[in-house]
Amino acid sequence: MTAEEFAETILNRILEVGQQQAEPATERMSQITAEVLRYYHRILRTKLETKIKRVVQYGPFADMQCATSAVLPKLIGSYEAELHETIQQLSRRGYERVINIGCGEGYYAVGLARLLPAARVFALDSDSAAQDGCRALAELNGVAERITVMGQCTPAVLQELVRPGALIFCDCEGDELQLLDPVAIPELLLCDIVVEMHDFLTSNTSNTIVDRFRPTHNTRVIAQSSRDPADYPVLESLNEFERLFALCEFRPGPTPWGLFLANKPAS
Repeated sequence: MTAEEFAETILNRILEVGQQQAEPATERMSQITAEVLRYYHRILRTKLETKIKRVVQYGPFADMQCATSAVLPKLIGSYEAELHETIQQLSRRGYERVINIGCGEGYYAVGLARLLPAARVFALDSDSAAQDGCRALAELNGVAERITVMGQCTPAVLQELVRPGALIFCDCEGDELQLLDPVAIPELLLCDIVVEMHDFLTSNTSNTIVDRFRPTHNTRVIAQSSRDPADYPVLESLNEFERLFALCEFRPGPTPWGLFLANKPAS
């Protein structure tokens, strides 16, 4: 869609909203505003692409090639910057098995495969397009032989994959409560786990998961934090608003991360 076509579409939607009642119109206008901002985000991505060249610029995955559809914070390397120190820490633990639940287009599956050259990575996602994207990204970065792309992760699938000493990296849009259950899957107690906890979907998610693993793991909750554009020199050509906006991840609500490191070494 060209910029002109997009502008015309948005204008028509705004006119449509103007004919609605107050409360539904307010909700619809919020949706339209979000759509406009996401489109502007894509424009900024195009503006920076000559510098970025679809290669991650900063962070633990620096120099990794990205998919053509990658969002701007992933290309910049600011994406989920709260986890960068943790990822660097985990990269020194020498995992031989990584289970990436909710792999999307492969940003973490491929990034972790690059950081952990001895690891076999199992990347799971219910979306077939995401699976295809993950395979393509693995090929692009030369790690396809160590990444097994699979479909939806269920408790039964996870139980088959889990081994003592594995790293589980989980971002599955709320299914973490069902999947990360050490009563159902006892070997989780011998794994290290990084999980995005979707408190905005179920308010007690982070408390529940922390309670499950506190007796057997060193636990830490990693809160969302702000970004400083000065940390990303590639943004220097943008104005102040654009620099801040380029780092936006459009999160719909609180999504703290949990880091759970097993107390006992794997046998």
